Amino acid sequence: MSYTMECLKKLDLDKLGLSEVVSQNIKRNRMSSVQIKVTDKNGNPVNGAEISVNQTDSEFKFGCNAFMVNQFDNEEDNETYTEKFKKVFNQAVVPFYWKDDEPEKGKYRFEKGSEPIYRRPPADEVLEWCEKLNIQPKAHNMVWLNPEIGLPSWMPKDKTKMQKLIDDRIRILAEKYADKIPVWDVCNEVAEAGIYEDMPEDYEVKAHQLADKLFPDCHLIFNDYAGFNWGSYRKKRSLTYQLAKKIMYAGGRIDGIGIQNHLFIKEEAICNDDNEMLQAEHIMDMLDTYSGLCDSLHISEITVPSYDSTPEKLEVQARIVENLYRLWFSTRNVKSIVWWNLVDGFAFVSPNSDWNEDYYGGGLLNHDFSEKPAYKVIDCLINKEWHTEFDAVSDTIGQTSAEMFHGTYDITVNGKKFTEKVDKDTSIIKIVL
Repeated sequence: MSYTMECLKKLDLDKLGLSEVVSQNIKRNRMSSVQIKVTDKNGNPVNGAEISVNQTDSEFKFGCNAFMVNQFDNEEDNETYTEKFKKVFNQAVVPFYWKDDEPEKGKYRFEKGSEPIYRRPPADEVLEWCEKLNIQPKAHNMVWLNPEIGLPSWMPKDKTKMQKLIDDRIRILAEKYADKIPVWDVCNEVAEAGIYEDMPEDYEVKAHQLADKLFPDCHLIFNDYAGFNWGSYRKKRSLTYQLAKKIMYAGGRIDGIGIQNHLFIKEEAICNDDNEMLQAEHIMDMLDTYSGLCDSLHISEITVPSYDSTPEKLEVQARIVENLYRLWFSTRNVKSIVWWNLVDGFAFVSPNSDWNEDYYGGGLLNHDFSEKPAYKVIDCLINKEWHTEFDAVSDTIGQTSAEMFHGTYDITVNGKKFTEKVDKDTSIIKIVL
C-alpha cells in the first residue's frame, strides 16, 4: 500500500471518535481555571484594571535534537536553523556520545572550538546556544554501549576495566554538567541486548545507581525503543518495562521513561495493518501501561517520514504528526515530546552499513529550510491552539477568570508587567499594584 491518507485509518482521531476525549484530556491535564485578582498595596480590589495576559513558555517540553547547531556551511543557514528551532521548541537535546566526546582516551571535546565532528557540536557550544535562546537543555546520553556510535574505539575488552571507565565517565559528566543540564538520558537502548554481550553485567543498574548519587537534582531518564512498538510490546512483560523495574528494585533511580518513536519503515510497508505505531488504541494502551511504572513519560525521539517532497506524502506526514502530538499531549504522564532531525538531509548515515536515515525524509524542514506542512502543524498547535493570550478588564471585585495552559506568563496590569507561573495547582494569581 502506498503512503496515502489510508495510513491514518487507525490513527485518525476524528474518524475513530476520539477527538472529543483527547480535547477534554488536554483541558484536564494541561490547563487550570485561574482567577486573576488585582489589588492595591492596601489590599483593596482594583476595578477596571486593564489586564493583558501572554504566555511566554509552556510547562510541557516540546523538543528537538540540537545536533546541527553551527554545523552548516554558512552563517545564514545557521541563523535560519536557530530561528526555526526557537519558533517551536523550548527544549534542545545536547549530544553526549562517548565515542565523539572522548575520541582519544583522556582527551575531551566538550569545549567550544574543539575539533569539529559532523552532527556532534561540543556540549559547551550547544549550552551557550540554549542559554542565549532561553531553551532548556537535555543531555543524550551518559551511557550507550553501541559499538558503532556510542562506544569509544579505545575501550578495553576486559569487563572490569570497562565498568570502571563507565563509572569514571559518569563522574566526569557530573563534575562538568550536573548543575548545568537538568534532564539526562542515563542509559540508552539497553534492551538491544544482542549486540552488547561483551558489556559488563548489570552496567545499566550501576549507571542509574551512580547517577542517583551524582546528579541529585536532575531528572534521570531510561531511554529505549524496544518494548513499546515493533511487535515488542507485551504490556508489563515488555523488556524495557522489566529492565526498568530491575533497575528500580536494585536502588537505581529512574525518574522518567524515554519512549522512542522512529518510524523507520520502508515506504511500501508503513501502511501495513499490523503497524502499531499508527494505531491510536495501541498508543493509548502502551502509555497507560508505562504510566503504572513511572509517572513521567517522554516521547524521546521522533521520526515521521515523508519519504520525498510529493505534496500528498508531505500532507500524510503532517496529518500523522498532528494526531500523534494531540494524543501524546493529552496523556497526563507524558511530560515532553522530542522531534529528532529538524532538517532533511542531515540525519544519521552509517559509514559501516547501508543504514541511511535520510531515506525517510523525517525532517520538519526541507533541505532548503522551507517549512513542511508538518512543521506548520506543530507551530500552530504549540503557538496558537495550546497557547493562552488574552486581554481583560477586572470586575468590581478586581477579578477576571480564564482557562490557562500551564506555563510562564507575562501579565501586564495598567502598564506594569509581572511574571507568573501557572501549573496544575494554580487557582489564583494575585497582582498587587
